[in-house]
Order: sequence, then structure tokens, then C-alpha cells
Amino acid sequence: MEASQSQKLKQAYDAGLDFLSNLPDLLKVKILALLPLKEAVRTSALSKCWRRTWFAIPSLVIYQDEIGFQTLSEFIAFVYRLLSSHAHSMAKLKLVFGHRSFLESFDIKEDLDKWINMFLEKHGQELVLDSGYYSTIEISDSLFSLPDLEILNLKCCKLNVPKHIDGFKMLHTLKLDTVNLTGIEIERLVLSCPLLKYFLIRTDHLGLNDLAILSPSLLELDIDADFKDLYLETPKLVTLSASVISTFVKYDEYNSPVYVDDEEYDFPSKYENNISRLMCCLPQVENLNLCYNFVKYLDGGVVPAQLPVSLNLTKMTIEFATEYSDVARCLLQSAPRLCYLHAKFHGEGLVYPPWLRFWDDAGATDCELNQLKTVILESSCYYAECIVKYILKSAPILEMVGFEEPEDIWSRECRSFKETMKEVLKLPRLSNKAVIKMIQC
Repeated sequence: MEASQSQKLKQAYDAGLDFLSNLPDLLKVKILALLPLKEAVRTSALSKCWRRTWFAIPSLVIYQDEIGFQTLSEFIAFVYRLLSSHAHSMAKLKLVFGHRSFLESFDIKEDLDKWINMFLEKHGQELVLDSGYYSTIEISDSLFSLPDLEILNLKCCKLNVPKHIDGFKMLHTLKLDTVNLTGIEIERLVLSCPLLKYFLIRTDHLGLNDLAILSPSLLELDIDADFKDLYLETPKLVTLSASVISTFVKYDEYNSPVYVDDEEYDFPSKYENNISRLMCCLPQVENLNLCYNFVKYLDGGVVPAQLPVSLNLTKMTIEFATEYSDVARCLLQSAPRLCYLHAKFHGEGLVYPPWLRFWDDAGATDCELNQLKTVILESSCYYAECIVKYILKSAPILEMVGFEEPEDIWSRECRSFKETMKEVLKLPRLSNKAVIKMIQC
């Protein structure tokens, strides 16, 4: 069969036939979908049979920089032509603006509103709007009337969330990157998505007092925002990545804003126990990725030695300073199913008692890391030794402890690191399979 087909292809080639033009239309559309949009559109000039083929491409991904127009008016006309020419239903529309000058001298809100309505008519399922870091486009309320929308990704956009949202009944993925919304608007938006599975919120908008995420269906949550308090009602959440933005604002005696670094900032939480209040609401969470400043937030109030409930946690990446060791210990002692731990440390210079004794004292408790197999540590020396000692005597099936090797092998840090490694290799271990080694992260 293969030989016969090969012979037919050779005969057709020798006869000078156009193979691509004689392919089935569905296959030609799949080929064009793999090309940059500009090149796909150009195929309409090849021949009569290619003239309208690109109209059936299910996704329009439009990068202003790649299209190459020098003025916004040319770009707007091009987008109109693409959307009006597209005769089929559309799976995805992605608009990415590049030149800063485009959005400084033109108001595209009206055009964008018409594009969204055209997308609505084509039963669009995924919408991505990105105005770039240097500009912000304003989006009208028509955005909230897309009943077939399943994925919404907004970057550097401005919008006002209405009190009543008609669409978003099918939305399962929502990404808001540098979209300045109030806490009430974020809460209202999430509540309007009954099928939401993934939610990302990244914003440097100052003044988010209470950030509440209420979603009975949410599985994955990624937060990087400025907030004073976080409230989660997400009973099915499996993955949580959390950070607080690294710059905060205080007000001086003249009521003028003063920016301070996160290491100098004290979270003004009104709750007495942040870690228990949040983690006890996440019975299904399996993956945690906690940045330094969020761990600092969890340290607010009283941190118990162990949570009143056992977590379903299997994988954790945590970044913390020595003075917030109680948060790390509390999570470890509350996660009997933990298999993978990646710990990053801040403030190695603060390794003085009681931090050196902290993990020795913790080892006296009934902590059992019965499922822990892999540990990765990003730390230079002494503090890591204390934690490794604690882990080695608490993990019966531990297989590997990996230390990130310093980049500069001739540095004082590296020499100190090697001395620490010598001491760590002498430590007794509960698991006879445990290997301690240096790795490159």
C-alpha cells in the first residue's frame, strides 16, 4: 500500500500537479492554523482555491508588532477586515498591542466594543486582550455578555464590573494580569462564574483591603496582589500559589504616600490567626507555592504547632525567613501526605538562637513525614543544617535531599556551603535510602 501511494505521489509530482491545492479543505485549514496569521492571510493570493481558505481558521491570534502596521488606524482597519471576513464560528480571538504610541493618541474603546460584539456573533470561546505594560485599554460592559466564553485572559486592561453579569456561565479559566479592580469587583466577578476552575489575579492596585475569593468549583488559584486580608471559600481547591506584591504604601503625618519594601512592612491583619483561618478552609489542597511575603502574612497572629485539621498536601514550595519558621513547621506537621518539599530561605544572617534551636525543639514533637521522598533546599549553610536534621529523623522513606549549589564555586559562601555539607552528611537518618547531594536548580 505504501509503495503504491508513494508511486502515485511521484507520478503526480512528475506531472506537475499542485498537491497542496488539491488537499481536502479541512486539512488545508489545519495547515494554515500553524502559520502566523499574516502569512496565513497572504495565502489568499496563491490561487482561486486558496482565496477563502483562511476564513475557516478557528483562532485569530493578532500581534500588532508582527503585523507591522505603523499607525493604529491601519491596525484597526485590518482587525475589522479579519473579523468581518471570517465566515465561521471562532474558537479564539487574541489581540496583543505592541507600540506604546498606539494607545496614547487614540481611543479604541468603541472599536474594541464592536470587535467583542463581532466575536459574540461567532460564538467565541476564548478571548485574550493585552495592551502591553506601557498602556491600558478600557473595555466596555459588552465583555460581560459573552455566553459561550470559556477562557478570558486580560492584561493591562481597565474595566468596571457591573452588578449584574449576563455571560460567563461557561467560563472555566479567568486570568486578570495588571487589571485594577476593587475587592468587591473581584468577588463579584468570580461569583458570576459557576464553572470556574482556574483563576489568576495579579495586580499592583493599592487599597485592596479585603480580598475574598468565593468559588465552590475552583481548583487552581494564583494570587499576586496587594491586600490587607485574604478570605477563601474554595472547598475544592487543589493548587494555591500565593504572593503579596513586593511594594506597599504607608501614609506619613501629612497623609502623603510613602512606599516601603515588603521586608519592612507589617501586615495590618484584623484576624488573630491567619494560617489556621485560611488553611482549614482548604481540605482538598494538594499543591502549595507560597512566596516569602505571603508566609509573612500567614505568620500574623498566633501560629499553632499544628493545625486542627490534617492537610491533603502532597507538594509544597515555600519561601521564608528564619523568623517565620513556625509557619513552615506548622505546615509540615499538618501534612502527613507530603511527598515533595522545596524550601527557599531569606535572612541567613539572622541565624541566631532561638532559630537554631527551633527545629531541634520541633523534632521532639510527634511529627511524622511518612510520605516525604524528595527535599530541595535553596540555602547557603547553617539554617539548612538544622532543618535537614529535623527532616532526616522524621521521614522514614526519604530518598533524596538536594542542596542548591552556589553559582560561584570560589566564593566564601561556597566554601562555607561545602563545610556545612560535610556536617550534614554525618547526620543520622531514619531512612536507609536517603541520599544527600548537591544539585543545580
